[in-house]
Amino acid sequence: MRPDPAGPAIEEVTDLPALERLQPEWDALWQAVPDATPFQSPAWLIPWWRHVGDGALLALALREGGRLVGLLPFYRYARPEGTGRLLFPLGIATTDYLDALLLPSQAPALAALGRHLALRADADAWEWPQLRAGSALLALPVPAGWTEEVAAADPCPCLALPERLDALATRISAKTLRDLRTVRRRAEQAGMLDWTTEAAGIEAPFDALLRLHAARWATRGEGGVLADPAVQAMHRDALPALHRAGLLRFHVLRLDGEIVAVLYALVDPPGRAARRIYFYLSGFDPALERLSPGMLLVGQAVEAAMAEGCVVADFLRGRERYKYFWGAEDQPTFRRRLVPPCAAC
Repeated sequence: MRPDPAGPAIEEVTDLPALERLQPEWDALWQAVPDATPFQSPAWLIPWWRHVGDGALLALALREGGRLVGLLPFYRYARPEGTGRLLFPLGIATTDYLDALLLPSQAPALAALGRHLALRADADAWEWPQLRAGSALLALPVPAGWTEEVAAADPCPCLALPERLDALATRISAKTLRDLRTVRRRAEQAGMLDWTTEAAGIEAPFDALLRLHAARWATRGEGGVLADPAVQAMHRDALPALHRAGLLRFHVLRLDGEIVAVLYALVDPPGRAARRIYFYLSGFDPALERLSPGMLLVGQAVEAAMAEGCVVADFLRGRERYKYFWGAEDQPTFRRRLVPPCAAC
């Protein structure tokens, strides 16, 4: 730790045991940052580092009077082909809304954190994707002599939710709502239909998601985003903690008792301003595509999210057509790249 009589101290966290010891404080900080998403919580990022991360951990913990008031969870990655060393945020590739966690009162410390990184990161570039507008990492001052590039990244389509179900027509087109009623009737005629939002037990929905997601992608000759055993292990590790924290939602559709569709979602904790549900991943039986299981999933999840006080349904990155069918509108994200003087010349 570097003591600084003029301000907070910066502590480097460089191995997994130290990161795991930080978890209780990290969770308290995450709860205190007003706009932090579930993807910035230790319940998500520690399992990611255990199973998916590949490189040298370099997280910066900012302390004031011994209390954790900021966290920049990074790691250094050396490309296998030897073409560069990059400083990435934990969660890259599988996660949206990557960012620092910083109490609002600590914004002036960003310059000191940037200077510390410039001295210690030992990387040819810092690559930070999927940053929201207003991100702390977008606001971090450029170290002296460095060059910066900020570019648009994949947008995240979002649907603003009304307070009442009967007001959905003000946000979603009449055609979409009419189609939803039609596919619900069609599904009910196909057999015994049962919707649940799993509140107990997470293994059966996740196992079904793996099976259904793989089956759907197999029709395209691909494995899907859950094909990697390390990614599967990360989720199995993360799900219990997400569930205990009340952040996990599995929306499950059963037909004649069998799970035929699953939507894996995360939700902001109760009391969070502008509370969101995040639609992370889904899977359904491709043999039942005529029943429009994807539409059934989203329709059920939107209504359930409204019932628990969410005001935004966030479809996360990507411009898939179905998101706009629901009336979602693009919210920008950004990629920021910072390059030190020696690498820029």
